[in-house]
Amino acid sequence: MNYPYAAWRRILFVAALVVIIVIAFAPATTQGTIFLRFSSLSSSSAVNHIYVGFTQIALHQAGFVNSTGWIIISQSFPKIDLLSNQTIPPTVASAPIHSGRYDEIRLTFSNCTVVIAGSPFPISAPPMISSNVTLPVPPSGIGDILLVVAFDYSTLFSSTRSLSFVLIRSSTA
Repeated sequence: MNYPYAAWRRILFVAALVVIIVIAFAPATTQGTIFLRFSSLSSSSAVNHIYVGFTQIALHQAGFVNSTGWIIISQSFPKIDLLSNQTIPPTVASAPIHSGRYDEIRLTFSNCTVVIAGSPFPISAPPMISSNVTLPVPPSGIGDILLVVAFDYSTLFSSTRSLSFVLIRSSTA
Protein backbone atom coordinates (compact mmCIF):
# COMPACT_ATOMS: atom_id res chain seq x y z
CA MET A 1 0.00 0.00 0.00
CA ASN A 2 1.27 3.45 -0.86
CA TYR A 3 0.43 6.22 1.68
CA PRO A 4 0.46 9.79 0.42
CA TYR A 5 1.95 11.18 3.69
CA ALA A 6 5.52 10.91 4.88
CA ALA A 7 6.32 8.43 7.65
CA TRP A 8 7.19 11.16 10.16
CA ARG A 9 3.69 12.66 9.79
CA ARG A 10 2.09 9.30 10.50
CA ILE A 11 4.26 8.78 13.59
CA LEU A 12 3.45 12.29 14.83
CA PHE A 13 -0.29 11.65 14.33
CA VAL A 14 -0.17 8.32 16.20
CA ALA A 15 1.81 9.92 19.07
CA ALA A 16 -0.71 12.77 19.37
CA LEU A 17 -3.57 10.25 19.34
CA VAL A 18 -1.96 8.19 22.13
CA VAL A 19 -1.47 11.32 24.27
CA ILE A 20 -5.13 12.31 23.83
CA ILE A 21 -6.33 8.81 24.77
CA VAL A 22 -4.10 8.68 27.87
CA ILE A 23 -5.31 12.09 29.06
CA ALA A 24 -8.95 11.18 28.45
CA PHE A 25 -8.88 7.87 30.32
CA ALA A 26 -6.28 8.52 33.03
CA PRO A 27 -7.63 8.79 36.59
CA ALA A 28 -7.61 12.14 38.28
CA THR A 29 -4.31 12.71 40.00
CA THR A 30 -4.87 16.23 41.18
CA GLN A 31 -5.33 16.90 44.86
CA GLY A 32 -7.55 19.24 46.79
CA THR A 33 -8.15 19.72 50.50
CA ILE A 34 -11.24 18.94 52.52
CA PHE A 35 -12.20 20.89 55.62
CA LEU A 36 -14.97 19.46 57.79
CA ARG A 37 -16.49 21.65 60.49
CA PHE A 38 -19.08 20.48 63.00
CA SER A 39 -21.45 22.66 64.99
CA SER A 40 -24.65 22.40 66.98
CA LEU A 41 -27.75 24.37 67.73
CA SER A 42 -27.99 24.63 71.48
CA SER A 43 -29.62 26.65 74.19
CA SER A 44 -28.60 27.52 77.73
CA SER A 45 -29.14 24.66 80.16
CA ALA A 46 -27.50 22.71 82.95
CA VAL A 47 -25.35 21.01 80.31
CA ASN A 48 -21.98 22.77 80.31
CA HIS A 49 -20.13 20.80 77.61
CA ILE A 50 -20.69 17.95 75.20
CA TYR A 51 -17.39 16.50 73.99
CA VAL A 52 -17.59 14.35 70.88
CA GLY A 53 -14.88 12.18 69.34
CA PHE A 54 -14.72 10.70 65.85
CA THR A 55 -13.25 7.41 64.64
CA GLN A 56 -13.83 7.64 60.91
CA ILE A 57 -14.90 10.08 58.24
CA ALA A 58 -15.77 8.85 54.75
CA LEU A 59 -16.66 10.73 51.56
CA HIS A 60 -18.45 9.16 48.60
CA GLN A 61 -17.33 10.08 45.07
CA ALA A 62 -20.18 11.10 42.81
CA GLY A 63 -20.85 8.74 39.93
CA PHE A 64 -20.00 5.54 41.80
CA VAL A 65 -22.53 3.07 43.17
CA ASN A 66 -23.02 3.26 46.93
CA SER A 67 -21.03 0.10 47.64
CA THR A 68 -17.90 1.56 46.01
CA GLY A 69 -16.36 4.99 45.63
CA TRP A 70 -15.82 5.68 49.35
CA ILE A 71 -12.74 7.66 50.37
CA ILE A 72 -11.78 7.09 54.02
CA ILE A 73 -10.07 10.00 55.72
CA SER A 74 -7.68 8.41 58.17
CA GLN A 75 -6.10 10.67 60.71
CA SER A 76 -6.44 11.33 64.40
CA PHE A 77 -9.48 13.49 64.93
CA PRO A 78 -9.73 16.01 67.76
CA LYS A 79 -12.44 15.87 70.39
CA ILE A 80 -14.68 18.86 69.95
CA ASP A 81 -17.05 20.63 72.31
CA LEU A 82 -20.48 21.01 70.71
CA LEU A 83 -21.42 23.73 73.18
CA SER A 84 -18.38 25.93 72.64
CA ASN A 85 -19.23 29.54 71.93
CA GLN A 86 -16.86 29.95 69.02
CA THR A 87 -17.92 32.15 66.12
CA ILE A 88 -16.19 29.76 63.71
CA PRO A 89 -17.17 26.12 64.29
CA PRO A 90 -14.25 23.83 65.15
CA THR A 91 -12.57 21.89 62.35
CA VAL A 92 -12.88 18.13 62.73
CA ALA A 93 -10.77 17.16 59.72
CA SER A 94 -8.46 18.78 57.24
CA ALA A 95 -7.03 16.30 54.77
CA PRO A 96 -5.80 16.09 51.18
CA ILE A 97 -8.14 14.18 48.87
CA HIS A 98 -8.46 13.62 45.13
CA SER A 99 -10.13 16.52 43.41
CA GLY A 100 -13.57 15.75 42.09
CA ARG A 101 -17.18 15.79 43.14
CA TYR A 102 -18.47 14.13 46.31
CA ASP A 103 -22.11 13.46 47.12
CA GLU A 104 -22.27 11.95 50.62
CA ILE A 105 -20.40 12.09 53.92
CA ARG A 106 -20.44 9.63 56.83
CA LEU A 107 -19.11 10.29 60.32
CA THR A 108 -18.56 7.57 62.91
CA PHE A 109 -18.45 8.65 66.55
CA SER A 110 -16.60 7.50 69.65
CA ASN A 111 -15.84 8.56 73.21
CA CYS A 112 -18.46 11.14 74.05
CA THR A 113 -18.64 12.93 77.38
CA VAL A 114 -21.28 15.28 78.74
CA VAL A 115 -20.57 17.72 81.56
CA ILE A 116 -23.72 18.46 83.58
CA ALA A 117 -23.45 21.03 86.37
CA GLY A 118 -19.67 20.57 86.41
CA SER A 119 -19.73 16.73 86.61
CA PRO A 120 -18.51 14.69 83.61
CA PHE A 121 -20.46 11.61 82.48
CA PRO A 122 -19.47 9.23 79.67
CA ILE A 123 -22.31 8.78 77.20
CA SER A 124 -22.96 6.51 74.28
CA ALA A 125 -22.93 8.22 70.91
CA PRO A 126 -24.90 7.48 67.80
CA PRO A 127 -23.05 4.91 65.71
CA MET A 128 -22.99 7.02 62.56
CA ILE A 129 -24.42 10.12 60.95
CA SER A 130 -24.75 10.39 57.19
CA SER A 131 -25.58 13.34 54.98
CA ASN A 132 -26.14 13.85 51.28
CA VAL A 133 -24.11 16.86 50.21
CA THR A 134 -22.80 18.11 46.89
CA LEU A 135 -19.15 18.95 47.43
CA PRO A 136 -16.93 19.97 44.53
CA VAL A 137 -13.20 19.83 45.32
CA PRO A 138 -11.29 21.67 42.57
CA PRO A 139 -7.65 20.83 41.75
CA SER A 140 -5.42 22.53 44.33
CA GLY A 141 -8.62 23.93 45.85
CA ILE A 142 -10.63 23.54 49.01
CA GLY A 143 -13.86 21.71 49.75
CA ASP A 144 -15.46 23.01 52.94
CA ILE A 145 -18.34 21.22 54.69
CA LEU A 146 -20.26 22.50 57.71
CA LEU A 147 -22.56 20.04 59.48
CA VAL A 148 -25.01 21.56 61.94
CA VAL A 149 -26.74 19.18 64.36
CA ALA A 150 -29.18 19.40 67.23
CA PHE A 151 -29.42 16.94 70.06
CA ASP A 152 -32.15 15.69 72.32
CA TYR A 153 -31.63 17.01 75.86
CA SER A 154 -33.98 14.42 77.32
CA THR A 155 -31.60 11.57 76.40
CA LEU A 156 -28.75 13.39 78.17
CA PHE A 157 -30.71 13.43 81.46
CA SER A 158 -32.21 9.94 81.25
CA SER A 159 -31.04 7.08 83.48
CA THR A 160 -29.03 5.59 80.59
CA ARG A 161 -27.44 8.71 79.15
CA SER A 162 -26.96 8.78 75.40
CA LEU A 163 -26.39 11.32 72.69
CA SER A 164 -28.95 11.54 69.92
CA PHE A 165 -28.29 13.78 66.91
CA VAL A 166 -30.64 15.24 64.36
CA LEU A 167 -28.89 16.66 61.31
CA ILE A 168 -30.25 20.17 60.80
CA ARG A 169 -28.18 21.35 57.86
CA SER A 170 -25.17 20.43 55.80
CA SER A 171 -23.67 23.17 53.71
CA THR A 172 -20.64 23.75 51.56
CA ALA A 173 -18.74 26.95 51.20
